[in-house]
Amino acid sequence: MMETGYSPASVVHVVATLMALVTGTGSLLAAKGTRCHRCLGRVYVGSMLVVLASAFGIYTLFGRFGIVHWGAVGSALTLLAGTGAVARRATLRAWRQWHYLGMGASITSLYAALAAESTYRLLPAAWFWWGTLGPAGAVLLAGAWLLYRHYPAPHIRGARKALLWAGTEATGAA
Repeated sequence: MMETGYSPASVVHVVATLMALVTGTGSLLAAKGTRCHRCLGRVYVGSMLVVLASAFGIYTLFGRFGIVHWGAVGSALTLLAGTGAVARRATLRAWRQWHYLGMGASITSLYAALAAESTYRLLPAAWFWWGTLGPAGAVLLAGAWLLYRHYPAPHIRGARKALLWAGTEATGAA
């Protein structure tokens, strides 16, 4: 058998991460509410649970609980918000918005972790704080901007549309 130099937890973590990246991206691109979106979403959530559980068994970066593990805690909270909203959709009026924000933040954090992991492996350890956390932070900022830009707030868009209609009627423009 070929020696990889990685622990079994690391191998499980990488395989689950790849599955989460593929299914999470597929779920983002699929039409919302469809069978495909729900199926990909379920596989994404299952993969992320494995990713998060295995993350707490990997201590090669600092040898102890570190910043990467705090990122996993944050990622778990976003996943909980996104899935919890769906579970409470019968009683939570704005469940779609909570689901959107939770799952959007979850996949964004996964892409940020990919950026961090990629740069950590490619750059010297002395560059960790700027060379690794910088790109990860940039991914988080870009994801936050995209989440904001595409936020599903029909009541706000409806009000804006009503104001635009009122403005054209008041001026007599067609």
